[in-house]
Amino acid sequence: MPQGHKPQPSKSTRLEVIRTVGKYMDLGLTFVVATGGGALGGYWLDMRLGHKTPWLLLIGALLGITAGFYHFFSVVLRK
Repeated sequence: MPQGHKPQPSKSTRLEVIRTVGKYMDLGLTFVVATGGGALGGYWLDMRLGHKTPWLLLIGALLGITAGFYHFFSVVLRK
């Protein structure tokens, strides 16, 4: 039994989908950049100050993760 041809969605429907999803597309990259930037900043400070333990790296990574989650929830929960 042959199936009928489904009509393609109109361009306006596609644009609406892109606009709706577009604001969520940068969340992953922003989270990675915030976490990586905090970790790299902490690592740089550890090396600069001559610390033997990576405390500032861990603190920087945690601050980056916190900033990433803050951005994530501010975008997702925005009304």
